[in-house]
Amino acid sequence: MRKFCGLLLLASISACSQPPAESGPAIVVPDAAHVSLAETLVPADPTLAAIYDRSCRACHALDGLGAPLSGHTAAWTPRLEERGLEGVLASVHTGRGAMPPMGYCPDCTDEDFRALIEFMSTEGQP
Repeated sequence: MRKFCGLLLLASISACSQPPAESGPAIVVPDAAHVSLAETLVPADPTLAAIYDRSCRACHALDGLGAPLSGHTAAWTPRLEERGLEGVLASVHTGRGAMPPMGYCPDCTDEDFRALIEFMSTEGQP
């Protein structure tokens, strides 16, 4: 089981680091404070936190993998302005860049995804 989990994590991280297949909003480089914040953020709701830990954290809490960091509003705002929440949700369903369809959460509902997008795009900001 330990080997399986290790392979799953390795596959998740390598998928994050693949170059995006589509162009999109300009990349907003996070500063050290945002990188540190992203590493520590977890949703307050325990169910959402569990989903985030298994499906989102590998790409959205580590800098340099191509995904906007959790809590880095400046990176999320252009995406939300360009596509809106429903457009970002559609990207989760179909996959975008290195993110696979359903973003590593095949059992998530649209409500789960909306809550995760809201969390990652706003938490920790003043």
